[in-house]
Amino acid sequence: MINIGIVGSGFIVPIFIEAVNNVGGYHIRGIMARKEEVLSQLKEKHSIDYYTLDYKELFNDPKIDAIYLGVPNSDHYFYAKEALLANKHVIVEKPFCHKYKHAKEIVELAKEKNLIVYEAITNQSLPNYQKIKELLPKIGDIKLLDLNFSQYSSRYDKFKSGITLPAFDFKKAGGALMDLGVYNIHFVIGLFGRPKKVHYFANIEKGVDTSGVLIMSYPTFEAVCISAKDCKSPLHVLIQGDKAYIQSTESSSQLDTVIYKPNKEDGVEYKLNTEDGYFYEFDEFKRIFNNKDLETAQKLNAHTLVVNEVLEEALATAGIIFED
Repeated sequence: MINIGIVGSGFIVPIFIEAVNNVGGYHIRGIMARKEEVLSQLKEKHSIDYYTLDYKELFNDPKIDAIYLGVPNSDHYFYAKEALLANKHVIVEKPFCHKYKHAKEIVELAKEKNLIVYEAITNQSLPNYQKIKELLPKIGDIKLLDLNFSQYSSRYDKFKSGITLPAFDFKKAGGALMDLGVYNIHFVIGLFGRPKKVHYFANIEKGVDTSGVLIMSYPTFEAVCISAKDCKSPLHVLIQGDKAYIQSTESSSQLDTVIYKPNKEDGVEYKLNTEDGYFYEFDEFKRIFNNKDLETAQKLNAHTLVVNEVLEEALATAGIIFED
């Protein structure tokens, strides 16, 4: 049983709790946030042992194995570092850190202390994503990638009215690329590694990108990655080769259906994700934790660092540089 302490009380926290309950082998020991009324409700609803307003109480609890961070992007670094210094394993909600130098420090600290630090990102563990990796050599020379993850956010209405929530707050490292575009970046880098060049063309309001187009340039092809929180579009992923294409009509975060279509043959449809997308990332963390598989954890960390570096570089091309 993995005893978990949670930092945060936002919308992602109940999703995390439901996901680990579905996986099994987890127990929510404690939860910490700033709003006592919300904490009390979460404690009762999800049968959490206790809540606290003091993160140190949570981190110093000897019964807790790992800390899950469901807090604004700008807070990931502080709490991840504090948890590691308290000798806790850490699950960090995506995006890992809002600055590459912070991400590198966290990864190095985890390695130094022989602890697991794990970015909670859905697509890397999905069975359909693994199928895409398997199919990739069959589509020939890659020519183009086209990804669109656009969702009109209810929080955008509040943003326009003058109420700025963390997802649209520059000071909290919000914005479309950090929230949705990060899935596209993980998807592409997980298949093809680091691009040779990136450029982000963003629609910016009040200092944050509400939508934008990221171009990831590879030696022989371009990846066009759209993410938006201020408008809506059909979701899709498309990888075009000279022999076939691979397509999904869901976002790069879910990939519930994958189609492999050769140029001159009938296509094949794959629906290998038998669980909700959040299931697989936390099932993988459980496997890594139970097997003390630091080698896999560190390989995933290397991937995370590339994503974090590309995120920061892309935002900088649009003039968005988050404060330390």
